[in-house]
Amino acid sequence: MSFLKRIVVEKFWFKKSEELLEIGKKLLNDGYFWHVCFSSQQSIEFALKGILVKYKGSFPFTHDLGEIMEKIGNELSVKVPENIMRDCDFLTPHYTMSRYSQFAEYNKRKAEECMSSAVEILEWLKKNFNI
Repeated sequence: MSFLKRIVVEKFWFKKSEELLEIGKKLLNDGYFWHVCFSSQQSIEFALKGILVKYKGSFPFTHDLGEIMEKIGNELSVKVPENIMRDCDFLTPHYTMSRYSQFAEYNKRKAEECMSSAVEILEWLKKNFNI
């Protein structure tokens, strides 16, 4: 895949990432707290995979945000701050747990934490990758 095509694909992934974050904000107001956490995790997963597609042409088939972010740090020689890694590790379990909510209690506070982590990561990505 040419670099130009990878840029287009990355923009597609990042647009979806931002849409998921906006959906999460609306769902927070409507009280669908489990879905806010799922959307927050997915938002970051899409953004991270978009960056890897742009710079490397592919991404790992995992939902582990810490693993994907670590790959970005290593392969693109970027220093990922500890707070960003913590946010990734905090969001990762919500890919599964939010959909099987009998294993986790979702409330407004947890949903706001997920949303806040996602916003922090996206802001860092925009700043460091000119998205």
